[in-house]
Amino acid sequence: MRLALVLCALILSVSLPQRVWAATQACAWIVETVEDDGGHKFELNLSADAAASVSVRFKGPDFTSASMGGEMIQLDPAEPKEVDGEGFDVSAGDDLKFVVQLFDHPLSLDEAVAPAEKSLATFVFHRTVGADEHTPPADLAVKQCGPVG
Repeated sequence: MRLALVLCALILSVSLPQRVWAATQACAWIVETVEDDGGHKFELNLSADAAASVSVRFKGPDFTSASMGGEMIQLDPAEPKEVDGEGFDVSAGDDLKFVVQLFDHPLSLDEAVAPAEKSLATFVFHRTVGADEHTPPADLAVKQCGPVG
């Protein structure tokens, strides 16, 4: 009987973190601004409805960036966090696509290029640049939310 209780406790302790992850919802959004020189800046923001530690891979037109070096991003409920920013020039008609992936472990340099494991959550943002655009539309700033797990 004692062995059965120990096994039950062990199974619960192993499965509980997975349940906590599955119950957590994360959100991502990108704030786009146009700088004085006409370059566009794209700031990635994350939030979660429960405390979470994640690493992120942020891929866009001609760039890939990731949180690496063993540091995890700490997300606290109701405290959005800017986690990455990239700037580059855009032209009318450019098709912008950004893919944001969250992971439960620090990413290596190799994983930043090609992740070996499935991500906890993936968010995809897309927009086409309009002609003579001085103020970007809010397309990318619309929060995308989903379960983490």
